[in-house]
Amino acid sequence: MPPAGDGWEPALAAALLGAERAPPAADPLSVSLAVSLAGADPGGALLARLAAHATLHRAGAGLGPEALIPAEPRARIGLECPPAAATRLHGLLADGPSAAARLAEWCTLAAARGMRAPDWLLPALAARRDTLADAIDGIAAPELAWLGRARGDSGEGAEQPADWTDGTVAERRAAFTAWRARDPEAARLALEPVFRKEKADLREALVGALETGLSEADEPFLEACLDDRGGGVRMAAQRLLPHLPAARYAARMARRARAALAIESRGGFPEGTTHSLVVTLPEASPDLARDGVTADAWQNWSGGARATLLRAILECAPPSAFCDHPPELWIGLALQNDWAKPILDGLHAMVRRTRDPAWALALADVLGRACAGDRERPANALIAFWAQALALLPEAAWEARVGAVIRARRFEVLPDLLAHGPDRFSEGFSAALLDGLAVACRGSGDLRQSLGKGGVIGGLGERLWSGADAAASAAALVARLPEEGGGRLREHLMDLAATLALRAAMRRDFEPDTEREGARG
Repeated sequence: MPPAGDGWEPALAAALLGAERAPPAADPLSVSLAVSLAGADPGGALLARLAAHATLHRAGAGLGPEALIPAEPRARIGLECPPAAATRLHGLLADGPSAAARLAEWCTLAAARGMRAPDWLLPALAARRDTLADAIDGIAAPELAWLGRARGDSGEGAEQPADWTDGTVAERRAAFTAWRARDPEAARLALEPVFRKEKADLREALVGALETGLSEADEPFLEACLDDRGGGVRMAAQRLLPHLPAARYAARMARRARAALAIESRGGFPEGTTHSLVVTLPEASPDLARDGVTADAWQNWSGGARATLLRAILECAPPSAFCDHPPELWIGLALQNDWAKPILDGLHAMVRRTRDPAWALALADVLGRACAGDRERPANALIAFWAQALALLPEAAWEARVGAVIRARRFEVLPDLLAHGPDRFSEGFSAALLDGLAVACRGSGDLRQSLGKGGVIGGLGERLWSGADAAASAAALVARLPEEGGGRLREHLMDLAATLALRAAMRRDFEPDTEREGARG
């Protein structure tokens, strides 16, 4: 209902009747307008009356008395960013999704300096929270919450968590996943007695939802799911059980791995001990199939179906299956074996799943020595495998090993190594990499052509440290690149320089005016 005294309805009725036939207005606003517009033509007076009442009507439509209560005072968090940074933020918000990476970086820079966005950009920031919630909340969470309360959407009286026993499959899975996030044990206990009564597609979805909050307490239920009548349910359980190292599933895989791979040692003092890897390819069986180990035709290598079974067993085995010898020995012997590819692929998948630090380090270092030991350029497949193994290391360890490659001027393998690794590089590694690229760009035409493949160099602008020195070094790379033979590398270096220049400018936006004026002077 419109508020008392609203003259919108009478004004609208007058317009429908026509300016000449409308009765005289009786409300105070219309009378006041009639006096002020004395002598005006009837049509113009009616239009002015409609405009005035429409404004008041829209301003008060749907609002109760509580709308007149002033909003709570807003506590200001941090200092407002400098005008240059605010202008940059406005441009990033106007650019839409294409500027998401830069917008997230702007928020990170502001949060690191304890700064906030200006008030006039809060509504635009609120509109981007659905895709960049973490970044935006880091600089504006209290203010956006205040803005929500001022708008009347504070979230009070929000719906209770959805009932996981009702709705579509997607709705029930989402509700059950939310419950698992709050109380994993209670959610699974509630699922167990009714699980068999549900349809297969829902059973599969709910088993998949157990990934949230997964623990050894879920093992008995997941083990039972291996015998479910639904193939999708069995596959969902097979995906989760390898992540439980104390489960019966892991023990079975460990036994199979030890049966497939063994190290034989011969000799001793004074000749020394020699080791060899004995491989026994597994046979397909119902027990293997129950645990999800099957030889799919599209996975077959030249070794045939049994080689794919070997790889799958090693992938699902726990690292403890190989505890009788150090990881370096297993990996080194695997490199020399006729079944090197399925063995190393399986071990790499095991390390990627478990993130075992000793195995990750051994895999990266043994493969690195193998690549360095080749007199000629090592095989592309070996380099790619080494790069993937390095990516399993912590950031500092990855930078240390790739930094050694740069110092050794093995630039031909850099694109493969840089295609993986951390999303952000440290300042020291960034400087070393840019220095190495400066040397590489003065190398042979073949080397420059190799560096230009794949677009890896152009994408480094998002990962390198974004200081002014890095931006200047990247610009110098473009300037010093030989005119002949630049090709794609020139384009990638120009992209790199442009991205770093933009990111460096964003950092300067947050500097106080005095510092920026001093830099210009």
